[in-house]
Amino acid sequence: MVFDLHRFRELAFGAPRADHPLATVANVQEILTGLPRHDPGAALGELTAWAKSLNETDSFTPVRRARILLMLDDAARPLWRELSFQYLAPHRRPLAKEGDQNIVRAMFDSASEFTNGFGIALDDTGAENSLWLQKNVSRIYVRNMRWLGRRLALAHMLQLPVIGALWERIHRLYTLAEEHKVARTPLPVFEGNRFASSVRQEYVRALLFDLAAPDSMNGRQVELAYRVTGRVAASVKLEAKATDCSPFAVVPAGDSRPVLAARLRSDSAAAPLFIDTSLALPKLRAGLERDMGRDPAEPDTLYAGEFTLGERFAMMNRLLEHWGMDPPQRRARRVSMASPARVICGFEQVVALLPAPARDEPSAPRVDLQLRLDDTVQTLTRSKLRAAARVGAAHVIDASNGGLGVAVRRTDARWAAHGALVGVLIEPGEDWLVGVVRRIFPLDNELRLGIQVLSTRPKALSLSVDTLKRDSVWEEAMRFEATFKERYRKGIWLAKGDVLLEPKLASKGSQFDLMLAQGMQRIRVARMLHEGEHYQRVLFEKLA
Repeated sequence: MVFDLHRFRELAFGAPRADHPLATVANVQEILTGLPRHDPGAALGELTAWAKSLNETDSFTPVRRARILLMLDDAARPLWRELSFQYLAPHRRPLAKEGDQNIVRAMFDSASEFTNGFGIALDDTGAENSLWLQKNVSRIYVRNMRWLGRRLALAHMLQLPVIGALWERIHRLYTLAEEHKVARTPLPVFEGNRFASSVRQEYVRALLFDLAAPDSMNGRQVELAYRVTGRVAASVKLEAKATDCSPFAVVPAGDSRPVLAARLRSDSAAAPLFIDTSLALPKLRAGLERDMGRDPAEPDTLYAGEFTLGERFAMMNRLLEHWGMDPPQRRARRVSMASPARVICGFEQVVALLPAPARDEPSAPRVDLQLRLDDTVQTLTRSKLRAAARVGAAHVIDASNGGLGVAVRRTDARWAAHGALVGVLIEPGEDWLVGVVRRIFPLDNELRLGIQVLSTRPKALSLSVDTLKRDSVWEEAMRFEATFKERYRKGIWLAKGDVLLEPKLASKGSQFDLMLAQGMQRIRVARMLHEGEHYQRVLFEKLA
């Protein structure tokens, strides 16, 4: 069932409340008792509405505002946990695909109000000399930093253009906590937490999360990376001086983000901080080795069963690579460009625009077969015209060896997803190249896409699927009644033996017939190079 985002927003941001009965702790407790606990979305909507009304009211004393906000936050925590299950594992089994994005949007809306609320509470802490504030100011700081980190993760999951603004707030909050000497105070973020944290530790968590390159992850991977960083952040050192074990650094000012220490600019306005990840790496290896002999498809109890063991293994390997002493170069030498381009997404749409190999190319199919696969030349032309009508305008901003940086208007890039197959035509050229979206970064009204180029000269192949094994006598008989379209499939030829197919078409050992200039050729899938929701990439071998 799809999460009702409209209802959530009506509850959270609908008609303003005429009264504000949050006069005492008892009043707040009465409101919390009346929450619809059976409906976590509605309950979170009501809590968000109370947080919003609190933020918009000036009549609260700093102590009253902070105490009420902490109570609302504590009540929201179990609701977030339940909504997390609905997004990641709705039937208490990890999803094999992205969850309901409406849940993430609701979470981001709620997180924004709570983040703003704690920010207002901290701005008021100096206005009242209170024993309660002196005792709890560290908790308010650490809660605010936790919410900023959570908003950062959600913004990456939703590809929102607020990453820079969030980093400005994160750096500012950390600097204020250091000035008020509360940055290193350890305490449980929530009552009942087994492990203590601090503003400094939550700050390190955000830095580690960014070093994992969340702009190249899908939503599930972003959430898992955020959770892993929470487990290992305590073991990471943040120092004012560089050491042999600190490959990364950050300037805690503006919207700066952590980078390799070797790339740190010398003209920074603020003194940099150096990040030592050496003690976190053994923890990642332990997480990689745990449950190694079990089925990767099993739910991972280490993370509440919301991910599979395979997802954990893949994430640990990724973080070991990105946090190690020799991390991947995220920004290879690039050539700036300003070329208009056209981009189309989806296997069927891309293959419809590609030409067949010429007769003199290796493994070239007969030209007339390519026309027959669409029944008539006119049908093929109409197919290409329909696909071309869905091509979105874009422009190439830079290029590197094997990749393109492409900017697309957000309204024209609703299809953008990590791992999506795309075709790109750089104007005024006439040849389409085929690539895969690897990075997505929002900037104002655009999405900046990092596209890995798979082939600059892709070709469309035609394959007969009559050779696939049938599961029953009925299916074997029905194959003679199948339409032409059902009996043939198209593939995208990248290089010798390297072909892209539509999702779920083949498996290792599948056989197809390919019509070549020399005659019919039987081929078999020797290796599965990639198998995902957008396409399959296989390596073929010829059979005698």
